[in-house]
Amino acid sequence: MIDRLSILCHYLAARRNFTRWQSREALEAWQDAQVTDHLRRVLPKSRYYCDLFAGRDLKDWRHLPISKKAPLMAAFDDWNTAGITLVQAGEVAEAAERTRDFAPTIQGFAVGMSSGTTGSRGVFLVSPQERRRWAGTLLARTLQGTLRKTHRAALFLRADSPLYQTVGSRRLSFSFFDLFAPFEEHWPRLRSLRPTLLAAPPSALARLALEPGANELLAPPGILLSVADVLDDADRAVIEEGFGRKVGQLYQATEGFLAATCPSGTLHWNEDALVIQKEWIDPERTRYHPVITDFRRTTQPILRFRLDDVIIEAEQSDCPCGSIFGTLGKIEGRQDDVFFLPPINGKKPVMVFPDFVRRALILALPTGIDYTVTQTGLDAWCIELADPTFSPVVTVEIERLCHELQVDMPSLTFTLWTAPHPGNKRRRIKRSIPTP
Repeated sequence: MIDRLSILCHYLAARRNFTRWQSREALEAWQDAQVTDHLRRVLPKSRYYCDLFAGRDLKDWRHLPISKKAPLMAAFDDWNTAGITLVQAGEVAEAAERTRDFAPTIQGFAVGMSSGTTGSRGVFLVSPQERRRWAGTLLARTLQGTLRKTHRAALFLRADSPLYQTVGSRRLSFSFFDLFAPFEEHWPRLRSLRPTLLAAPPSALARLALEPGANELLAPPGILLSVADVLDDADRAVIEEGFGRKVGQLYQATEGFLAATCPSGTLHWNEDALVIQKEWIDPERTRYHPVITDFRRTTQPILRFRLDDVIIEAEQSDCPCGSIFGTLGKIEGRQDDVFFLPPINGKKPVMVFPDFVRRALILALPTGIDYTVTQTGLDAWCIELADPTFSPVVTVEIERLCHELQVDMPSLTFTLWTAPHPGNKRRRIKRSIPTP
């Protein structure tokens, strides 16, 4: 009961905050006070940030040193405020990945693992209080109408999480659909569920959109959300034609819940929890890396953290929804490709989603060992490794992946990884052959 009341309070606060401020000046003044107070409370508990910010005026936080993923993960034990080590968290996260049982926590903290688009493993910890805040904000940003209505959410994800169980109630249920399971098994269950909200990676949504009756699958209000990967124009067209409705986006990463599409179809930053600074990539200021400061997250403080994602600047900031929260033109990111492998029994090639390949590599490689995986033929992959000594371990993980998916093991060619030119897009999972 306490959890549900707390989630409801966070939900109501997030709904109110979305249109609370009438000017950027007022919002930024409020953010500044929130961040300064947050730093005073969090820094003494995080040895990493305490050392990084030593001797600096916290009121000048907008110019504090920028943090990046690799150094944070390397300093995991000193970074988090829960006293949990990377070894402890990694063991729980890896066990969940292997067993597909994502219920276990550590000292009450939910544990997850994500490679993101940077290729380096991210392990995240979320406290019960953070889970409740996340749940309330997620509901406020995604559901249309009120919580008095009954909502059934279907989530197609690589990994389940206690985060979603936090939200469940009589009026709101979450059903996890494991992306590792064959799609043929999902469709009858989806039809029976008839969800009011469907969230999945764009490649999975595109696959579902091609099924007969996709346009009748969702019950009102029929919310369709793309998550986890970049939503490109080609997938968007297939999804919206198949389902007969617009698709929105949830922008989440190891670093938190970052942005969501509003009812007017605009992608907004969650600026009631985040400050977004822009590190411009080009002189014309059309693309940038977001530098994030999260003044709500306490277990793993996110302070002046630069994402490697590439964001295209919005052409205009005004939105009919009435919120002044910053807008994103597009998450350009790094477009991964879906692989295809022949099934052990059958003729139709099986789709191997980018996150599956990425997961196999992050389970095999320590943080910091870079890689690129390219599908060069229907039965051939070329894998570039910064450290070739890990080739046998990578082979074992790919064999395990193929066994789980019941597909033929591709022929693997290993070569030495070389850093791409700084001006080129950095794609670690890519397919160089046409769609079968």
